[in-house]
Amino acid sequence: MTRQTAINEKCKECLYDPEVEGTWRMQAEACELIDCALWEYRPKSRSKRPNLVDSASVQPHYEGNQGQVIAEGLQERDQYECMRLGDL
Repeated sequence: MTRQTAINEKCKECLYDPEVEGTWRMQAEACELIDCALWEYRPKSRSKRPNLVDSASVQPHYEGNQGQVIAEGLQERDQYECMRLGDL
């Protein structure tokens, strides 16, 4: 089960009333329980949020210096090869 599916199920369990007009998603979108930890993540219509991107950009989990580390490794390898070839 995905995180969003679990959130959807919890919202449905918490507030859906078949006697009230609208689907469970419509009822979840209209939810006013702003103290709920899941309130910001409840199901919402994309058509009412045109600024919403399809997915959030991925942020690296580290301080990026990968290019520098690779370049330094190549320089050390090249120096070693030159020294080794000079010994022949």
